[in-house]
Amino acid sequence: MFGVSFALSYFLKFPYADAATISFTAAGNNFELAIAVSIGVVGPLIEVPALIALVYLSLWLRRRLYRNG
Repeated sequence: MFGVSFALSYFLKFPYADAATISFTAAGNNFELAIAVSIGVVGPLIEVPALIALVYLSLWLRRRLYRNG
């Protein structure tokens, strides 16, 4: 969801801040469902590193795709 949202936002010429916000919102919705289904301890242990990885991906995409901003 993160990648699809970010790519769609980029192709629709959204500014970086909006693209990142939309992408994290889309990704966050799926994490809540995953936590609800998984065991209470395992969900946060998976979610936190995954979200940190998405932050680094978003920053890398900013440098790669938004050179002026």
